Amino acid sequence: MTTKSASAADELTIGDRWPILGALMLAAMVIMLDNSVLNVALPSISTALHAGTAELQWVVTAYSLTFGGLLLTTGNLADRLGRKRVLVVGLAVMAAGSLLVLVAQSATVLALIRGLIGVGAALAMPSTLSLIYTTFTGGIRLKATGLFSSVSMAGIVVGPVLAGVMLTHLSWQWLFLINVPVAAVAIPVILAVIPESREATGEPVDLAGALLSVGVLAALIYGLSSGPDHGWLSPLVLGSFAGAAALLGLFCWRELTAVHPMLDLRTIATQAFAVPAVVEGTAFLAVSAVMFIQTQLLQLVLGYTPLQTGLLSLGPVVVMVLGNSVIARIGTRVPARFMIAGGLSVVAAGTVLMALWPMSVWAIVAGMSVLMLGVRAALTTVAIEVINALPKERAGMGSALNDTFQEIGGALGVALLGALLNQAYQAAIPASAPAAVRASVTGALADPAWAELGRHAFASGATVAFGVGTVLMLVVGVAAAVLHRPAPGHGWSATAPAEEEPALD
Repeated sequence: MTTKSASAADELTIGDRWPILGALMLAAMVIMLDNSVLNVALPSISTALHAGTAELQWVVTAYSLTFGGLLLTTGNLADRLGRKRVLVVGLAVMAAGSLLVLVAQSATVLALIRGLIGVGAALAMPSTLSLIYTTFTGGIRLKATGLFSSVSMAGIVVGPVLAGVMLTHLSWQWLFLINVPVAAVAIPVILAVIPESREATGEPVDLAGALLSVGVLAALIYGLSSGPDHGWLSPLVLGSFAGAAALLGLFCWRELTAVHPMLDLRTIATQAFAVPAVVEGTAFLAVSAVMFIQTQLLQLVLGYTPLQTGLLSLGPVVVMVLGNSVIARIGTRVPARFMIAGGLSVVAAGTVLMALWPMSVWAIVAGMSVLMLGVRAALTTVAIEVINALPKERAGMGSALNDTFQEIGGALGVALLGALLNQAYQAAIPASAPAAVRASVTGALADPAWAELGRHAFASGATVAFGVGTVLMLVVGVAAAVLHRPAPGHGWSATAPAEEEPALD
């Protein structure tokens, strides 16, 4: 009887607060949509802006650089200035950046605009989960979080199909305008119904640390993306890698000496934290790179339309959703290190399928389906392990770190495997070929004399990239099985009751 009453109260409270939850879910969905629609649009962008693989890499990674590089800082900023206020600013920045896409006439300008949209997403994302935490309490917090996560994932599912439908009738620029009506609806609701929430003792923002972290990644990714075109031993590429190393040294020095560092290196320098953190970044490295490559395979090499590509992308996500309950049950019975290693091994099996048959649509769809199951098994486990490895009072930082590792891993994946693909593509094209043909498969397709060779060269490059990804997954999986041990004692649990609620204004 008591259980029924409590449950009814929970449902009543959820019902009373549905505008709050709805606005936060809408904000999270648009962040997820922003990247998922882009993958399907890459071939259209390549053709319209005459962009090669290296330029497309920057269009993808510019968003991840600013988003992943600023998450810890913007999370701290939201704690100090007010989570609702920072969320609204973030959505407004995303909408403004989306409008600027209408004037983008080159891949470089588009990459810069994508970086601005990433800043907006970095402002918005930490506040969504924080506001759910402060608005909902007790049992309904878990229900609200579950609904929030489901709708966030829906952005990944809906994105490719929505992009395909829109590209059938509209130009690629319209895809980015999705943010504008969402912001127009969500911002007034957020301002009207969500109470402001902030921490009374927020630490000052480590702006220097944030800028250095973004600089490290930008220099590293620039070197990786420039290698195929300029030569891996060219002064430009070597200088980029040297700059990345120098900035990394400065970043470590800053974080070790700052009174309030963006990232407390001493806190995270434990085996219990470092192993799942590396796994998380590596898993997203594979997912982002494979998504970057497979949409181009489907459209440029196999000739599928954007809508067909979007529909084909639905299958792997549906497989992951259907396998969710089985994977969850397995996760309760298997030690974390074996769950992580097994998940990465399944990811590797998926990439092997695509590496062996890069010109088979069935191998691509089956490989992506297998990969998504492995990602679900590994990432859910490591996300919990990352937070468990920190003191309970640092659970908020653990949540921000999860998003950070995912975005940084994704940016490095597109840069690293994209560079390998580009290098292998150029190696398969004769030196006598026109410059446009050697630059990208889009250039080859524009010349009937080179189109077929261009398709096979791109497929060969995809095989190399997928093969390297497979080896990387297996190596990290074995390392996780051998090295990872759960943190003793002070782990944080998502089901544990909160001892203390953040202050509400």
